[in-house]
Order: sequence, then structure tokens, then C-alpha cells
Amino acid sequence: TPLTVRILDSSGGNIYIFSLNPLIAAVTRISKHGGVKRLPVILEEDSRIKLELPNGIPSSVDEVIQEIKNFCEPVEYSVDNANFQRQDDSSMSSSACSGDTLPVSSPSSDTYRKEQWPKVFLIPTFSHSTETQLRDGNAEYQRSQVRLTPSSKMLSNILETLADKVYSYKSYPSDADFSEVAEALTQTHPCLKEPGSFNHSYGWKQRLKTKMYNYRTYLKSHSSSSDELTVNTVKRKLPTDAHPAKNIKKPRRAESNHYPSLPFNETPESMEQERVALLSEVKKRNNVQTIRQKMAQTFSFRRQEIVDKKTSLHEMIERWPALFEVHEVNEEFLRVTTIPLEARFMQKLDEKCSELIQVVRKKGGAIREKTKLLPIVETDTDTTTKREIALKCVILNMGESVEDLIKEFLVSEKEEAGQILQQETIAIFVIRDAQAATKDIGIILEGQEVVNKLASVANAVAILLSFLYALNLEYPKTLKLTFEYIQKVFMELDPKGMATKVKKLYDQLYNRA
Repeated sequence: TPLTVRILDSSGGNIYIFSLNPLIAAVTRISKHGGVKRLPVILEEDSRIKLELPNGIPSSVDEVIQEIKNFCEPVEYSVDNANFQRQDDSSMSSSACSGDTLPVSSPSSDTYRKEQWPKVFLIPTFSHSTETQLRDGNAEYQRSQVRLTPSSKMLSNILETLADKVYSYKSYPSDADFSEVAEALTQTHPCLKEPGSFNHSYGWKQRLKTKMYNYRTYLKSHSSSSDELTVNTVKRKLPTDAHPAKNIKKPRRAESNHYPSLPFNETPESMEQERVALLSEVKKRNNVQTIRQKMAQTFSFRRQEIVDKKTSLHEMIERWPALFEVHEVNEEFLRVTTIPLEARFMQKLDEKCSELIQVVRKKGGAIREKTKLLPIVETDTDTTTKREIALKCVILNMGESVEDLIKEFLVSEKEEAGQILQQETIAIFVIRDAQAATKDIGIILEGQEVVNKLASVANAVAILLSFLYALNLEYPKTLKLTFEYIQKVFMELDPKGMATKVKKLYDQLYNRA
């Protein structure tokens, strides 16, 4: 009989039912280790709870079940429980996650990050002992400005917890990220402020950098799901790249899941079988749901192939034809970044669309002359046209050429257009009739038309961005600033460290000093 466990999660009162089979498997394997006092219980919806067992593993499964019942009536649970973002106790987790146990909506989702780096970094809760000392220390600091000197145990707990939280967002945080975490720590717990430091947190930043390095080293040797880390070891590199600093595979544009690990119990061979099965599904009609499920299932395999092998576009189209459907490349962007593409892009574009056009039109020199060639925005100008003008204004403001991105042709020039587009590496084409009505909009990659019949130029720019992320392609050199603006301002992906021109336009639009 299945055991019903009531878990109150952040969405409110969900009830999960799980079979005893994985529980029995977990108890059987864990019981071999007498010192184990913590049991992860895997639930549906790819969730888990942490069961504390102060007296060790009970002698029978019935006693374990009773412990779970006692623990779960009720227990507050957060899906983002930091204690299980890591897979330190990988042997325990593995034993409870055998292939014949629980169905989950996304078989490999436990290897993915689910959030971008937050706009405001919230300091996690530390151990009970540490939190008690911090509470007392903060109170004393408020009374007398006396700072707390952490013990080695307390220091270790703070750094371990922070490293765990940081890793849940990024494996390789930037210097600015470390500064943000350190400042958040001393703002949340002012008793930890450091005398002599220009911002009261520089020492914490340096300690955290060291801790993150050690943390990654630990995960490389202890975690079964650290491909993102082990891919950069010398052993995994080709002989021509066998140098620690050569061909490093790291996220460079805020890819939360740049190099995800394969799902548990899957191998490259089993994933290749799924890929071949997917090819058959693509040929069937009205099969969107099955294709989407298989594309999600094979994401990590496909992503590793793209990052490792730098597969050619022609081969990608042959091996992964579903990726070149608009809805699927949008889904891929979501898997890579955790951000919904078109909703975010259009919302941020519309947010400052009119102001953007006005700010750029007021500029002098060559920019002003070029903006005179764009249509005038009237009160009755439709949203589609206004978005297109705004995007062209971004390109011009960055000192780049609209023609380097958007190739416009008349219907009568279609044959000539085909020959020109074959020479383009990355471009958007627009075909209009003699009355300037749009007849077709599409995207060119490496001289090949990958999608067409798109709704608008703005839609095409968004889809092109998703291709650049999904295929791990570099931004075009002649449009680097334009795509940086789209990434950092419209999509809010890694907004720290903007280029000068990008930052200046951003400040003008958002009234930043």
C-alpha cells in the first residue's frame, strides 16, 4: 500500500504519494553505514524531504515509516531547500532513485538549475547554533558597536552554507557576484562587519572565493552530477587542449545550465537511443507534446554535444530537427537560461519603447542622420512597427549597422535575395511587396534558412537570440554591443558589467546617475 505523506510546500498544501519500493531500497543500502542519521525521501514532482534520524537508521522498515509519519504531520518544505541542492550524499540519493521508482515530469530536472542569479541575494539560514550566535551578536552590535569574532566552527558553517547557496545559481561566480554575497552577509548580520575594510566585507569576499574553489574541488571527486566541473579537467580535454587554461567550457552569457549532467542512470548510449526515437516522433503529425517531452529528456545530452563537439549547423539539423521549430528553440532557451524568452523580451522592449526611440533620435552626428531614415512614430503607429523601429534605434545607438542584422528585399528581388543570404553567417531577412507590406520574415544561420514565416522583426530578433544560446554561437562581432544590450537589458541576463555604450543608454532610459 502506498504511503501518503502530506508536505506543505511554498505553493500550499500539496499531497504527494510515493511507493515503499524506493524507501526499502534506501534503507537496505543506508543501513550498511552505521553513522548515517539523515535519510532523503524522494517524492513526486521531483521533490524530496530531509528526515533527521537522531538514533540512526531504525531496525525495520515499519519503524522508518513511522518516523516519516511523525516527521510529516505537518512539515513545512521548500522546493529550493539548499541542503539538497548539492548531491554530497550521492550514494544515498542514488539508492533512493533507482530507475523503477518514481515517475517525474522531467527525468533529468534534478541536474538542472532552476533559477538565475537573484537581483537581491538573500542570505540563507545557517545552522541553529550559528543563527543563535548571530542573533545575539547583532543585538550586541546594535547596542555597543562591538563586532562578533566567529569561531572556526561558526566560520566553517557560514562559508559552507553560502558556497552551497551560490552553487545553486552558478558554478563559477564572478568577482562582482562574490562582492554582492559578502556585502549581503554583512548587511544582514552587521556584527560580522570587518574593521579596516573599505566596505566592511572584503575579507568575507576573499574567504568565500577560496571556499568556492575548495567546494568545486570537493564536488569533482564526490558528486556524480558534476559534469560542468569535470569537463574542464585536463583528463577530459583533447590532447591539443591539454592545458588547464585552454578551451575552458564555462557559462559566459548567464547560461544557468551551460553543461548539465546526464540524468541519473542514463549514459550517452541510452541518450543516443532516445535521440533516434525522437527522429521518428518528429515525422508524426500532431505530436507536439511527445516531442517536447523527449526534447526535455535529451537536453543535457544535446547540450554536452553542442558544447563539446561544436557540431556544425548542418549536422545539428540532421540530428536534432525539432530544435529548429520555433516553439522548441524557445523551450531550449528556457532550459539553458531558466528565463521565458518572448514574454520577457517583448515586455522589456515595450516597457521603454517610446522613450528609447526618443532618446536615440535626439542624439547628434551620424546617429541623428541615420535615424532620419526610420519611419516617424505617430500616436496611431502599430506596436509591431514601433518595436521594429526601437530595435533599429538600439543598433544605431551602439554605432553598429542595421544592415548587418536585417536584410530587406522586395518580392521581385527574391531570387537575388537567396544568393545574397547564402553568404551570410547570421541574419534576419524581411521580404516586402511594393506597398511595403511584409510577406515573409526569417532567420539565416551559416547561409541556411532555419525558420521563416515569423510574425515580426521583433519576434525574429528574439528567436535569433534563442538560437545563439541553444547552439552556443558567439554574437556577431559587428553586432556585439546590440546583442549585449538585448541580453543584459531586455532579458536581464547577467546585467552586471555592461559595456560603456550599453550602460550609457541603459542609464538614460532608466534615469540612473
